[in-house]
Amino acid sequence: MNLQGIAGRFSEGDIHYVLGRFRTVRLAYGAARRLFGRGVLAEQNGIPTLFPHRNVSEIVKTISEEAVFVGLNLPAYIVSEIDTFARTEPLHASYDPNGPTFRYSEVIRGKAPDGRSVPVAGIHKPTRCPAVQAIVDDPVLQAIVRTYLGHEPRKVMTIINWSFAADFTQEERRRLKHQNVLDYHYDVEGYNFVYANFYITDSDRNSGAHVMMKRSHNRKPLRMLLGSASASEASVRKQFGLENEVIIEGKAGTGFVQDTSCYHRATPPTERDRLMLAVRFIN
Repeated sequence: MNLQGIAGRFSEGDIHYVLGRFRTVRLAYGAARRLFGRGVLAEQNGIPTLFPHRNVSEIVKTISEEAVFVGLNLPAYIVSEIDTFARTEPLHASYDPNGPTFRYSEVIRGKAPDGRSVPVAGIHKPTRCPAVQAIVDDPVLQAIVRTYLGHEPRKVMTIINWSFAADFTQEERRRLKHQNVLDYHYDVEGYNFVYANFYITDSDRNSGAHVMMKRSHNRKPLRMLLGSASASEASVRKQFGLENEVIIEGKAGTGFVQDTSCYHRATPPTERDRLMLAVRFIN
């Protein structure tokens, strides 16, 4: 999207898509929410955490400096419960959320039982799984969100996606609307946002690992802020340095909290399917 496209979004009332690109705007928004008394999440006293012995201040400091903290890992029983849920619930193609459903066991190399190509499939209302709801409500995760944003999010989105190992070409993936995760991009979700992501299966560069450019949330040049939110791999590497590019690989349960205003992308799974839970705290 070019400057003209952004202006069009602004004229349509999509103001956050324009202003939410700027770190200074997001910081000012958080400060204003605190000032007017809407910046405090309810304390969840007595609720046990899934993430004991985690230092919230250090985690927030790391996200502020690098755009990500890796190591907010889930206990094995939570991973097992979500994995079982995702293997037995009806799935829908990500590009057709209201279309025919199918089960995980019916998908073979990205092909649904009716023959459709499905790079990514999701589950409706993932918080029906008690383990997912426990993560959303976790007091340590809530404290990280509260401290980083400086206010209570107005919206929480929970997503469980299967990314299927397949032999799709890049062109096929783009046609099937998989390009928004395969190409480097930054998110503009509201005026303020932070995401928590958890691998529910082992994930590496051959099975859909998340790739990001550290520190790219804080120092984008004006041409990147006023242009498209997507960018080529070459341009992102040139701007921020290959030394800042990180492939987040890990065993099932690996969790990372990210300011997704940084440049990030997914790798297409080629050897194993990937199951990931994302909890998005917005505005």
